[in-house]
Amino acid sequence: MKKWMVTSLLFIAPIFAFGQSSSQANKNAGNEQAILTLRDTLLKAYDAGDLKTLDQIEADDFTLAGDSGQMTKQEHLDLVRHREKPQVVTRKIDNQFRFYGDVALLTEVDHAADAGGKADYQTTTLWVRHGGTWRVAHMHYSKVEGKP
Repeated sequence: MKKWMVTSLLFIAPIFAFGQSSSQANKNAGNEQAILTLRDTLLKAYDAGDLKTLDQIEADDFTLAGDSGQMTKQEHLDLVRHREKPQVVTRKIDNQFRFYGDVALLTEVDHAADAGGKADYQTTTLWVRHGGTWRVAHMHYSKVEGKP
C-alpha cells in the first residue's frame, strides 16, 4: 500500500507543480502588461514634459541613475520642467521581466530615435506594487556603444 502511495505521488506532484507555475505565469503575464502600459505612459509623459503623470507613476522615493549621475524624483521632475520643448521620440523596446512577489525587475534595450538621431539605451527599472498599484522606484540607464 505504501509503495502504491509513493508511486502515485511521484506522478501527481509534477502535475500539481505545473498547475502552480502555469497559474503564476498567467498572473505574471497580467502584471507584465500592466507594467508595460505604465512604462509606455511614463515614457510618453517624459517626452511630452507631463509632470503630473510622471509624479503619479514615479514612487515618492524614486531615483534615476545614468549618464548625468544619480538624481532624486524632485531633481528628475525639475529637469523635465526646465526642458525647452517636448521631445518627439519613436521607440522599439526589447524587454525581460523577473518577478519577486510585489517587486518586478525589468531589463530593456530601448532603440530610440528623435530629431538628434538614433541611440540604443540599456535600462533597468525596479517596479514595486503598493495596494495593487505598480510604481517605478528606480531606473538606471546607459547608452549602448556599438550594437547591443
